[in-house]
Amino acid sequence: MSRDIDSLYEDEYFEEIGRQEDIAAELKRLSEEPIRAYLGTYGDAIDERVTEVISAARYANQGGFPRFAILGAVTAIEIIIGHMLVRPLLQGAFLSNSWAQILTAHVLGGRAPLARKLLPSVLEMYDLKIDDLKLEDGSPLWQTFLSKVIPLRNAIAHAGERATQEQALVAIECAMTLRKELVAKVAIKLRFDFKNVSKWSEHVSDEGYTYDAASPF
Repeated sequence: MSRDIDSLYEDEYFEEIGRQEDIAAELKRLSEEPIRAYLGTYGDAIDERVTEVISAARYANQGGFPRFAILGAVTAIEIIIGHMLVRPLLQGAFLSNSWAQILTAHVLGGRAPLARKLLPSVLEMYDLKIDDLKLEDGSPLWQTFLSKVIPLRNAIAHAGERATQEQALVAIECAMTLRKELVAKVAIKLRFDFKNVSKWSEHVSDEGYTYDAASPF
């Protein structure tokens, strides 16, 4: 007994939906691959650098030098934004890893203000909202960083402006929260399992190998 034409069309429809889902899943995997490769390769060196800079900032503040603490905290934030967020996530927008590296290097070129400007849009591509991040007192991290920390840092760097230890603590908290919360969310999105694996390079790629750790600096 032959099947009616409606049933055949229905089967074709669901087969097409299945094919589209398979294609979407493969494109997602391909877009994640250059990000995982970047973070797997460079993540350990970036983490080490950020740890050193934040530790130096905290030491400077405890020693009574909040100016230098703020300079250090902002440096740590710029490393996090440029090397752990914008650069790798922007690379995920391209399917060719080689072209991704060329284009992101050309777009960013070490320019921290541009990386800051791009960050919210780049994060939104991965359903992450930086405006959701809060400091301990409930204030929005990103707006605090842009409206208070950055202007103070610029005034210190260019005019030797004074700063307080309390202001330095806010800058340091911004750096630590970005690293602890936002970078952690990115890692989860990209299937890095830091509950069981301690280093970026020790994670296993989709092809079944660990990464060769290197420095981007």
